[in-house]
Amino acid sequence: MMVNFKCAALALVLILVGVAGAQAGQDEGSFWYAIDHMTSADVNAEAIVWVTLPPDWHGQEIEITNIDPEPVAILEDKATGNRVIEWLYRPGEESLPMNQFFHYDFKLKQKEIAFDVDPEKVGAYDRNDADFKAFTKAETWIQTDGVILDAAREIIGREKNPWLQSQALFDYCLSSLNFVPGGYGNRDAISTLQNRKGDCGQYSRLFVALCRSIGIPSRSVTNAWLGGGTHVFAEVLLTGYGWVPLDISLAQMLEPGGAGFSEAEVKSFMAERDVPLGDSQWFVGNLFSSRIVVTVGNNISFHSPTLDQKMTFQVLRPGGKKAYPSAVEINGFNKDLIHGGFFVFGQKIESNEEAHKMTHMRLANSFFDVDLFDVVEEGCRKSLNKYSDGVQPWINMGKVYMHKGEYYKAEASFKKAMRGTAARRNEKLEALVWTHNYLGNCYDLLNHRDMALEEYNAVIQMNNNFRGAVDYARKYLKKPFTKTQ
Repeated sequence: MMVNFKCAALALVLILVGVAGAQAGQDEGSFWYAIDHMTSADVNAEAIVWVTLPPDWHGQEIEITNIDPEPVAILEDKATGNRVIEWLYRPGEESLPMNQFFHYDFKLKQKEIAFDVDPEKVGAYDRNDADFKAFTKAETWIQTDGVILDAAREIIGREKNPWLQSQALFDYCLSSLNFVPGGYGNRDAISTLQNRKGDCGQYSRLFVALCRSIGIPSRSVTNAWLGGGTHVFAEVLLTGYGWVPLDISLAQMLEPGGAGFSEAEVKSFMAERDVPLGDSQWFVGNLFSSRIVVTVGNNISFHSPTLDQKMTFQVLRPGGKKAYPSAVEINGFNKDLIHGGFFVFGQKIESNEEAHKMTHMRLANSFFDVDLFDVVEEGCRKSLNKYSDGVQPWINMGKVYMHKGEYYKAEASFKKAMRGTAARRNEKLEALVWTHNYLGNCYDLLNHRDMALEEYNAVIQMNNNFRGAVDYARKYLKKPFTKTQ
């Protein structure tokens, strides 16, 4: 008996992730982009991948030590300063490999960022300055007129100091917006203002739009956590100080209610990033550790030599599948091909074989989406031979067993995931909330409805709607999960 796990609520696509054991302060890493499960290709098949190189930014120093394979070009967006690798793969008439990898290695040095801004010492802007012009203009998703300008003027009132204006806009977003993992509605600033909901990227773009509308240079900054995942915060440019960070979505976690996260989750999250608990205003002028900035600004543009045309991406984080629009073009290959990217910190991948094993683990849900459960199972078994207490391998194995109809084995796997060791917050959150949902599904399929209801109610009592976990639990409180879902 087979179970279809294509249900969107169960999909957990882990594209940008770290490896077990990654900690703040480690200064070497790599980014890998994998094209896997290539089983056929026509003579004109090709894959083009665009990925940003981490920038030399005022909070970090980057040394790129290796890029493989040789890129078509390293392109620069002069407006934002971002550099973008363009990779091209054409198998032609050669024997088709199962996978193709693109990667770069780097050394990272982080600088402490902590500003104590005196409003009286903030100078006037030079309106002819290149940064002032670049980061006060309207862009796609970042409107600066109409309801945005009206809102900004109402929020700042008669305040004239740009730093105090920034703080007023920060406080408005902090108190008015509701965090939704994965985002809500359209991605532009006006939609976020009207809906009062969004994710960290939407928070950032709204704040940037409000600042720009009243003449404060501002921009979004995207980082990858050394422990896995991506995040977006904002910066404002102050004369006499430079670029000063502000992070609304993380500040909300230190507000009453924790932005929907439990007290234990907030404590753990902040401890991993050396953030003091208690004061949400810490995120005005201070920057967390355990991160690497991957892009600065939005609407990154460059001319592609392969396509001989201008390319513009509203979001690159740092690219490939995790971009908008998608920063990868794959044509002429089999339709069930898998691709995606991931960061690795504190561990050197020595071979494509090792990268292949990691791909099966890190992109497991992409394989699930095209019914390649056997590929994931093989990768999980190899991983568990090395890391028997890992969280993600046991979660993935549980899904494999569910698909195969081996529900008691699935139950055991999910329970091991709950007890396992997680290096990344996403893994732990899934172990805490989603595995209860998975267990509920198991029990429904075993006709143990009372036990299933206990698991769904456990999710609701946790009150953490991580990736829609609570919504999913409520759905199956009403009706049992079945093998066709």
